[in-house]
Amino acid sequence: MIAVVMLMLLFASSMETALLLTGLLTILAVLIVLISLILPEEDRERMARTFAQIRRYLLTGSTARAEEFDHDFDGIRELDNRIPPWFSTLFIATVLFAAVYMLDYHVFGSSKLMIAEYQDEVAAADVQRRVFLAAQGTIDENALVALDDPQALKRGGEEYAKYCVSCHGNRGEGIVGPNLTDRYWIHGGSIKNIYTTIKQGVPAKGMISWQLVFTPKQMQEIGSFVLTLQGTNPVNGKKPEGTLYVPPDTVKVTS
Repeated sequence: MIAVVMLMLLFASSMETALLLTGLLTILAVLIVLISLILPEEDRERMARTFAQIRRYLLTGSTARAEEFDHDFDGIRELDNRIPPWFSTLFIATVLFAAVYMLDYHVFGSSKLMIAEYQDEVAAADVQRRVFLAAQGTIDENALVALDDPQALKRGGEEYAKYCVSCHGNRGEGIVGPNLTDRYWIHGGSIKNIYTTIKQGVPAKGMISWQLVFTPKQMQEIGSFVLTLQGTNPVNGKKPEGTLYVPPDTVKVTS
């Protein structure tokens, strides 16, 4: 039984170990109470005396009464008590634990330090995220069109409100990033251009690539929402940046 418990503690995580120990102690306490209730009174008294002796030994190191000095200060007597065994045992255990910890983590390196465990967890989370995004499917970027479905635009606006307002403002007026409500664009103003900018980012100007955060469909929805901001002319909008974007299907009339 003890061997099984030790193996369980060895392979359990710290949280699982705490829960396991709590459960075992609770079960043990309940069993002691139940046994004490069904035992005859004589056995209960014997058990109580045994527990009292164990408690006294753990606190004083002996089941005998501690020797008294011939000192009496206002009725308070000085006793010749040794260091309690539980304290000495705990101290020795901490020294042994420190030695094992140093050898395990810093000498042999058989266990990973916290920073290494954190890096492994980050790498595992990145793999899971890539798998999730890949499972969402792809879209044909060459045939990309702006969406006009109200639900799609609503979802795009919600993602914009979460991730884009810090640079482009609540209404697209531009803060660190450019104004998204005028007709001037740095990287092009078509849905394909906006999609590509969201996907690849602009590292030179501090805009990260969002292709590992958003699915292709989400980037299309965000780009479509951005196009709905055209011509809204919010208060305190930034000055135009880039060049005037003219849709390729616009017909120019010349005299």
